[in-house]
Amino acid sequence: MARTAGGAPSTRRVLVPFLATATVVVAALAVVLVLGQHRAAVAEAVRDARTLTEVQARDVVGGVLTDEALAGGAAGEALDARVRAHVLGDQVVRVKVWDADGRVVWSDDAGLVGQRFPLPEDELAVLRGDAPSLSEVSDLDEPENAGEAGFGRLLQVYVGVRTPEGTPLLFEAYHRYDSIDAATGQSLRSSLPPLLGGLLLLWLLQAPLAWTLARRLRTAHEEREGALLRALTASDRERRRIAADLHDGVVQGLSGTALSLSAAASATAARGETAGADVLRSTAADLRRWVRELRTLVVTVTPPALHEQGLRAALVDLAAVLELRGCAVDVRVEGDLGPGALDLPTESLVFRAAQEAVRNTVKHAGADRVDISLVRAEDDLVLEVTDDGAGYDPGAVAPRRRGSVGLELLGSLALQQDGRLTTRSSPGRGTTVALRLPVPRPRDGRTTTTDEEVRR
Repeated sequence: MARTAGGAPSTRRVLVPFLATATVVVAALAVVLVLGQHRAAVAEAVRDARTLTEVQARDVVGGVLTDEALAGGAAGEALDARVRAHVLGDQVVRVKVWDADGRVVWSDDAGLVGQRFPLPEDELAVLRGDAPSLSEVSDLDEPENAGEAGFGRLLQVYVGVRTPEGTPLLFEAYHRYDSIDAATGQSLRSSLPPLLGGLLLLWLLQAPLAWTLARRLRTAHEEREGALLRALTASDRERRRIAADLHDGVVQGLSGTALSLSAAASATAARGETAGADVLRSTAADLRRWVRELRTLVVTVTPPALHEQGLRAALVDLAAVLELRGCAVDVRVEGDLGPGALDLPTESLVFRAAQEAVRNTVKHAGADRVDISLVRAEDDLVLEVTDDGAGYDPGAVAPRRRGSVGLELLGSLALQQDGRLTTRSSPGRGTTVALRLPVPRPRDGRTTTTDEEVRR
C-alpha cells in the first residue's frame, strides 16, 4: 500500500489510483453508451425512413398507382406528377416500381422502365405481403443501381403495394444516407447529454466519497500505529523498571550474598573445616555465575546507554546471552555504526529486532550457532540474525507459537521508517530474521536525534 514518510497510507496515492480506475470505468461505460445510442439512433432513423416510404407508397401514391398508369398515357403522367411533387426531394432521390417478374414497371428514370433484374427472396416476400417492408444500404455495384452512382451512399426501402385492380407490386424508394446520418445526429444530440451528464455526475460524486474513505483509512492506520507505539513505549518503560529492580535489588542482593559466602568459606577454612569451606566456595561460585547471567539478562531487557555506546557494543552484550547458554555466536558489524552515527529511533528499532530474534532463538530454536550481522552500505542498513536451529514451516506454524507477534509489531515500525522486516525459515534448516532500513539523512548537518526530539 502507498505510504507517507510516517508509514500511514497516503491519501493522495490511495485516491489517485481509485479515481483513475473510476475514470477508466466511466469512460468505458460512456463509450458503450455512445455506441449503443448511435446504433439505436441509426435503427430509429431507418425505421422512420421505412415508415415514410410506407406512407408515400400507400397513401400518397397508392391512389394513382393503377394498372392504367403503368401502361402510360394520361394516368402515367398523373402518377409521374404525384411522385415528383410529393415523394422525390432532398431525402428521396429515386423511385422504382417492380412487378413479380423482377421488371421495373415504373420509375422516375424512364430509362429503367422495362428492364428486368432478379429479385432476391426477401424482396419477393415483401412484394407478396409476407413481410411489411425491407431496408438495406444500396450496393452501387449492382446493375440495377448503376443510375444511382452519382448520388453516393443510399438507403433502399422496399414496400409491398397493390394496384386498385389487385396487381402486387414492389415500391422502392432510394433515401439519401445523409438524411439518415442527420436524423441519427439529431437523436444523439438529444439523448446523449443527459446520459453522459449522469456518468460525469457519478464520477464527480465518487471523488469526495473516495477522498473521505481514504482519509478514514489513513486515520484508522494512524490510530493503530499510535496504539502500537504507545504499547511499545509502555513495554520499554516496564522493561527498564524491571531491569532497574533486578539490578538494584536481586543482583545486588545476590552479589552481597556471594561475597558473604566467600568470607564465610575463608573463615571456615581457617578453622580447619575443609569440607564445609569447599561447599561454601562452590555455592559462592554458583551465585556469582547466576549474578553474571542476571546482569546479562538486564542488558537484554534494556541496553544501557544504547545511543551513547552504539549498536556494536549493544549487539556484543546481546550475544553474551547466547554464549552463556553454550551457543557459539559470531557478531559482525561493518560500516560507520559508532556512537551517534544513527538517530535514536533507527538504533532502537535495529536493537529491538535483534533482541526479538535472539529471544526466539533461545526459546524455540535449540541452536548451536547464531550469526549476527549488521552492515551499513550506502543508504541502507541491513541486520540479519541467523541460527542453525530447528527452524519451522511459516505456513504450518501459528505465529504465536513461534513468537513472531513481536516481530510483526516491529515489522509495522519498520514500515513507518520505509523499511522492511522479513523472516525466512524451514524445518531443520534454521531461521533468519532480516531487517532493512534506509539510513536517515542528516538534517541541518546533524546525524543524531536528541532525546527532546524523540519525546516530541
